[in-house]
Amino acid sequence: MPARPAALAFCALLAALPLTEALAQKRIPRDAQETTLGRIMPRQMAAILRERGNSAEITTENNRTRITTEIVGLRTSVHFYSCNDDGCQSIQYRTLFRRNERFTLAFVNAWNFEKRFAKAYLDRDGDLVLEWDVDLDGGVTVAYVAETISTFQAMLNTFNRFTPADGSPSPDTGNAGRTLTPGQPGGRSTAPGRPPAEAAPPATGGKGNSGDMPGERRT
Repeated sequence: MPARPAALAFCALLAALPLTEALAQKRIPRDAQETTLGRIMPRQMAAILRERGNSAEITTENNRTRITTEIVGLRTSVHFYSCNDDGCQSIQYRTLFRRNERFTLAFVNAWNFEKRFAKAYLDRDGDLVLEWDVDLDGGVTVAYVAETISTFQAMLNTFNRFTPADGSPSPDTGNAGRTLTPGQPGGRSTAPGRPPAEAAPPATGGKGNSGDMPGERRT
């Protein structure tokens, strides 16, 4: 679905303004919140994050762009997929948790069995990664994109409190016992495309504790 003219104007405004000027605006105008986007630029996503009070640092490395932010005190990265010159069709929230005796394979399996939407796995270093994909294909409102930040925040809060239910999942239990983690289902799992050309600070490199390099990527 093509973006409506108001949505295109909003995107053009964010792209054209110097980043500091665009982010100085206190609120995204209501009419812009209700416009439809099918793709998003990294700097537009950064503007939405900052407008909601989250930090947002854009970095580009090996032709891949990401945003590093903080949600509920946890360093989280936003990655961009299926990109062309008009923007990116899907985004992925990713938070890395350092290796902990609590994060066993049984813990990961229990989370993926009991909860919906956000997936967990152990990377090659034994650190736990929590990911959630958001697909914009077909068009979503700017307000929806902003709301995904709160949704992933709710997922992180749920994850921090998560305790596996007694017993192991059985192949014949179907959906029984699964609880709803707030959110909207992600979209296609696609390989990251080359992002639109944008000015970005030098890449920081290294995994650190940001969850930017979770190990082998599954596409």
